[in-house]
Amino acid sequence: MDTFDFKTKEDVVARAQIILKKSLREVIPPGDIADIEAKVSEYRNKRKGLLGELIEWYVFGKKPDGKSEADFSIAGVELKTTPLRRHAEKQFAAKERLVFSMIDYDKVINETWAGSSFLKKNKLVLLMFYLWIQNQSIIDYEFEFIHLLNLLEDISSEDIFQIQKDWEYIIAKIKRGEAHLLSEGDTYYLGACTKAANSRVVRDQPMNRVPAKPRAFSFKQQYLNYLIQKRLLGKEVDTESIFKKHRRIETVEQAMNEIFAPFIGKTDTQIISLLKVQVNKKAKNYKRLLTNKIVGIDSGKIEELEKANITLKTITLEHTGTLRESMSFPAFDYKDLVNQVWYDDKEEVMSEFHAQLETKKFLFVIFQKMKGSDEIVLKKVMFWNFPMKDLPEAERVWQKTVDCINGAQYASLPKMAGSSVAHVRPHGANRNDAMETPQGTQELKRCFWLNAKYIQLAIEG
Repeated sequence: MDTFDFKTKEDVVARAQIILKKSLREVIPPGDIADIEAKVSEYRNKRKGLLGELIEWYVFGKKPDGKSEADFSIAGVELKTTPLRRHAEKQFAAKERLVFSMIDYDKVINETWAGSSFLKKNKLVLLMFYLWIQNQSIIDYEFEFIHLLNLLEDISSEDIFQIQKDWEYIIAKIKRGEAHLLSEGDTYYLGACTKAANSRVVRDQPMNRVPAKPRAFSFKQQYLNYLIQKRLLGKEVDTESIFKKHRRIETVEQAMNEIFAPFIGKTDTQIISLLKVQVNKKAKNYKRLLTNKIVGIDSGKIEELEKANITLKTITLEHTGTLRESMSFPAFDYKDLVNQVWYDDKEEVMSEFHAQLETKKFLFVIFQKMKGSDEIVLKKVMFWNFPMKDLPEAERVWQKTVDCINGAQYASLPKMAGSSVAHVRPHGANRNDAMETPQGTQELKRCFWLNAKYIQLAIEG
């Protein structure tokens, strides 16, 4: 196999072009195909790093070395292969997050953002996007796009500021001895995703004797998808930016807190009067419409929330401060749920419920009813994500749900009284909205719910 001396980023990009609109099968010498197919068959497409290793060798003539510096150190370019999937509306969409370097808990606590090992290794990233097709061999994936991403120049200053703050948040948590409590939901665009064969794999952290999961820096799937639409496809996204509207460069959390601050403690009538707008109080989504007016967004889609996988939820407390409504998640498919696994990082898969808990962030806009009045008061605005200390209890509820479905014990699905965190109950359009079970019967659509009391305690905390 030929080897190459890549002195510049242009050299690397030019070489990558040989596989554009082609698959590895078209690049690998015919005499090597049988051995490669045997290796692929051995791993059954489940060794995520194999494709990248084959690209390094057969496209760039470079043996993987596992060094902490960029793959092409002289040119300063890091190589990443990442999958796309077909999307009816967007043409292409990110299939998963973009994983960068592993987080060295011992070393990273002594770094600053400007001199960080993350920036040194990933400042210039050659993204090689391939079209993922289920059950297709990795050597038959077609490479659709080659894009050199300059992390500090190609991304907006607002996004870079947030990414830096995400990095600093992760490091601060490690310094506090809380590496074991890290979650992708902690941050906005740059996450700390788990990277281990299974949930039993742990490693030491420097500031605490409690072991932590191995984690890597990553762009969240939704943020990567935003870059794909803007950078690769040149599309305008159907969202509105709070930063562009309010002309500020700060974190998403700071911006939202400042936007809502003048209205905290005011009634909905007062808010409408201050904003000089009209909102239909009889509308089913009245509180969401009012929230949009406060933010100044008409479309309902806020760019910064969409990119960060943040769900905005309006919550209404009783006049006593009690929360009666639990928080629902999307209805699950009975037959699909029993075939999911809670967590398997080797295959980079986890159950839908686990993914929703670990990767999502919520923006709670909290109103409270007024005693003896039909008015409501804007009580509080807060960002919240599911704390990792409660993940084992959520897993227990999930596992019991799977066991009940497999055993056709639908009357025994987890109830609110059985857990301080979560339960399962119907979540259909009506009492006739049903779904097929593994046994071939029909059952009401159901979903996981976070208990009202659990959310209330989070709000109060």
